[in-house]
Order: sequence, then structure tokens, then C-alpha cells
Amino acid sequence: MGKELFIAFSPHRVETLPFALKFMKKCDVIALEEPPNPVFEKVLKREAPIETYIEEGNFWFPEFSKRLMKELQRLYEEGKRVYQVEPYYQEVRKIQGALEEGVAPESLKEDPLTAMVYQTESKAFEKLLKYYELTFSSNFDEILDAVMEFAKADAERFLLRDRLRADAIVNLLSQGKRFYIETGTIHIYFKKLLEVRLKGTCAIKHGFLLEEVVKRFAKKPWIFPPGETLTLRYIFKRKPNLREEKLLAARSLIYIKVIPKQELIPSDNDPYPHLSREVDAIKKVNLLDLKDCAELYYRMLPIKNYEDAKKVLDEYLSHKGIKVT
Repeated sequence: MGKELFIAFSPHRVETLPFALKFMKKCDVIALEEPPNPVFEKVLKREAPIETYIEEGNFWFPEFSKRLMKELQRLYEEGKRVYQVEPYYQEVRKIQGALEEGVAPESLKEDPLTAMVYQTESKAFEKLLKYYELTFSSNFDEILDAVMEFAKADAERFLLRDRLRADAIVNLLSQGKRFYIETGTIHIYFKKLLEVRLKGTCAIKHGFLLEEVVKRFAKKPWIFPPGETLTLRYIFKRKPNLREEKLLAARSLIYIKVIPKQELIPSDNDPYPHLSREVDAIKKVNLLDLKDCAELYYRMLPIKNYEDAKKVLDEYLSHKGIKVT
């Protein structure tokens, strides 16, 4: 029997865990989308507390990571092999450590991989900083240009991340027969890279872990927010369409205001707290035109709480007679 790979498009949310575990249990190798953590193996073997792993990793969604590690400990004891595979951010951490120790940035360019990652990361940070500087600009077009420039730099970062990770996964194939490969939902290019590189040598399947739930909300396997849609246009080098790109950039500015930033935990009454809010937000912002987005952007600018921003959006759509289907 040949090797089998399952590419799991998986948000790092607690609500995703039951779906992830269903597939992890069928595989003998699990490749996580995270850079190596110095205490990971000790925690996996229960030689160090999970809290140490969480602190060392500085995770955005710590409760998800904590619960995942508990499950990984059990899977490891059943004989599964678990690896952290994210070479791009492994290199970023190395660069950050070197800079903290006082290494001159020019010295980082001596190694080709380090230089490539440093340049890519620096460019993305520069474009993000430019966007932040223009946050309060009265020129909405200027803000949109900054969003699009960042999305282009972010696309370059995703392309490099996906190439490096695809190489690492190929090198990992000697470790087993059935692989669970965790990856973020935007990494479509990563999937395509593996399909091209392993064509005829491995059976490759993929799936959005929450697609059955998404179908209930949106009647399709997955629904991308406008910012990711814009970035994907640049990743796959779609034919330039300034009007479409500006609209996606404008909608993304509203979208990020009306979704929760904090980690939400599922409950019986709210089993998919992130997904339900994100799909609702995507549906609503996709009804907005450029003028709508400009007006809403400045109304929402001083608002910090996503629920308050959502009320502004809901009231705006209601006032205009726009119905969400």
C-alpha cells in the first residue's frame, strides 16, 4: 500500500478539534503547522507540563493549543508520530533571536535561506506598518492602496512559506505511511505544490475540517473572508482588476472590525462560536459597495468592541433595506 496524505485545512479553534481528531486517529504521522518548540517533545512524553509548552509557544489561541496537546499526548502513547513542521517561522524565530543578541542585520544575509526569509518578512512588516500609519487618514483610497500593498507582500510570504513547508513535508515522508498534515485554510497553494511534487507517488486527499458545518451556514464547503480572498488573488497571480481588489480591501476593513479577536469556547448553545460569527460577517460585508465601506470605516474607527461594531453594521444594513440571505 502506498503513502496516503490528508491535508487538513484547519482553523486553530477549539470548535475544530473533534473534526481534526477524527482524521488524526486514522494516521500514523501528524504534521502540525507550527515551528519547533524546545519543550514540545518533553511535553508530548509527559516529562514537562503543558503550560510550559503554551508559554514557550506564545500561541494566539492558547486554549485550543492546550486541548490539542492533551489529545496529542494520548495519540503519541498509541504510537503516533507527531512533528512540528513550519520551516518559515522556524527561520523567523532564529532571526529574531539573533537580532535580540545584537547580531547585525547585514550578517543575516550570508545564509541564502535566512536572507530570503528576512527580506520577505521585512517587506511584509514594512507594508503593514505603512497601513497602520494611514489608519486615521481622511483619504480612504490611500488606506485601500496600503491594504492592497500589504496583501501583495503577504502573498509573497505565503508563497515562500508554502514552498518551504512542502519541501519539509516531502522530506518527512520516510517516517510513516498515513499522514495528517495540518494547514491553515488559506494555504491552497501548499496543497497544489504537494500534488505536483508527489503526483503518482502518494494518494493525496484534502478537506476543510468544518466544511459540513459551513454548508449549513453558507451552502458551500468553505467561505473566505474578503482579506483572504484578496491575498489569494495575488498568490495565484489572477489577472489584475483594480476595482475588484479595492472592493475586497474595503470590505476587509469592515470585516476585521466585526469579528471577535479573543478566543471563544464552544458551548451547547453556541457550538461554533468563531465560525458562525465569521460566516455571518462575510455574508454581510459582501453586500457592501465602496461607498458603504468608506462610510462604515470612519464610523467604526473609534470602536474597540467587535459587538459594538457589529451593531453599527447591522443598523446600517437595516437602514438601507439590505437583507442578508
